[in-house]
Amino acid sequence: MSRWQHRHFRQAIYGFLVSICLVLGVGAWLNPAQAQINQATVTEVLDGNQVFVQGSQARVGSVAGVGQQISTGASRAGLRFNNGAAGRMRPNSSVIIGQCVQIQQGGIIASGPTNACAGSVRAATRGTTFIMELDEDGTYGCKVLEGSVVMSQIADANDSPNSSSNPASSPALDSSQSQELILEQGKKVSISRGNGVWEIGQPQSITTEEILAILNGSLFSGYVQQLPGGGNLQRAIQSLFPGIPLPNLGLPSIPIPRIPRIPGLPF
Repeated sequence: MSRWQHRHFRQAIYGFLVSICLVLGVGAWLNPAQAQINQATVTEVLDGNQVFVQGSQARVGSVAGVGQQISTGASRAGLRFNNGAAGRMRPNSSVIIGQCVQIQQGGIIASGPTNACAGSVRAATRGTTFIMELDEDGTYGCKVLEGSVVMSQIADANDSPNSSSNPASSPALDSSQSQELILEQGKKVSISRGNGVWEIGQPQSITTEEILAILNGSLFSGYVQQLPGGGNLQRAIQSLFPGIPLPNLGLPSIPIPRIPRIPGLPF
């Protein structure tokens, strides 16, 4: 083999390896296992003590494992997942911990690599901030505050939010129902059951009134522990809703040093 042929052979091998890495990288972004959650730790309890793990009263430091339920009564709860993501639960909410966090009641905000399940629809992300909630009429809603969420149908016959089957398993994508949607930041979507099938509605924009209600509501007000990626969330909201007042979304406060007073200098 000549030097010219050897050089082009090496370039071809290099190009092939780069292509493989790109394919694997894209696959990892879409792979729900990247957001695998095996346990959740209670980091905050607000508005009383009505936070429960498997029906037993929880406190800061209580841990829920795979397949276990975390619920709130009149209280709210901050959660930290084992993969570095975090969540906050509204009052009167219930979730099952697992690779796909199943929403049973109420609502939760998640930040970081988290998969959430609503019926037979999975919202998958490697790192973003979104809200998943279940209304009293049985309709789910997903609001993306920062980043994007891939929403896909999953193959699971027992997709009821109150199903007694193992909700912690990560169901496979259902190729017979290939509906898939990438929900971008500033968008919301409803997920409702029609003709026995959970269907993803058309995306709509989150209104200014809605984002103000979220930022000043039970998912943000009063929390001390900050959500990961607070800086990205703040920039996204400022870009989507210019001029609205923002609470502390996770940016660490910068201490201002006290300037010593020097006698003789005017202040």
